[in-house]
Amino acid sequence: MTVENHFPLISGEISIDLVNTELVRHGRRHDLLTTPEQVIAWFRTLIKQNILYKEQFDTEVEEWAEDALPRLREVRFFLRDGYERMADGKELSPHWAHHLEAFIKRAPFAYQLKDQTLIPVPMGQPADALLSLIAWDALRLFASDKLNHIHRCANPECVLLFTDTRGRRKWCSMKICGNRKKVTRYQQRHKKEK
Repeated sequence: MTVENHFPLISGEISIDLVNTELVRHGRRHDLLTTPEQVIAWFRTLIKQNILYKEQFDTEVEEWAEDALPRLREVRFFLRDGYERMADGKELSPHWAHHLEAFIKRAPFAYQLKDQTLIPVPMGQPADALLSLIAWDALRLFASDKLNHIHRCANPECVLLFTDTRGRRKWCSMKICGNRKKVTRYQQRHKKEK
């Protein structure tokens, strides 16, 4: 399994997927963005999944990953705090949107057609461009009311977040937590039967 396969891209939204680069494995919290190489792998995974596009960046990620790493972690902390507040039914700080707008001001957008889709192309340094796209995504989720449908996984040991507008989903992912809970329940039932 390559490093790229370790990122739980369960939302398709770059801001939520950034927050979900922190997860819990075997009862311990793990940070999937601790080195420039991990930033490169995450970025390539986002490109491969069409969450980001190469056309949005004018230089290769290897040239700016080290610069982006501490800034990504700072934005992730900020977004996690806001998203968890929303998941808990609390309101965001009035300054939340202004903080994100500041990232966009550092790399404002032009637009380009890609496969019949209009994509934002940030104008600025590559690390600023990535942060601008993340901030734009978070503000888009907020403006569209989608953040009112953000949830924590029903597994109390999981820290992954997801959106669900239908109100039926309990798990971050059936592959990650849903199946684990089903297996645990199955094993507990069979122990009782013995």
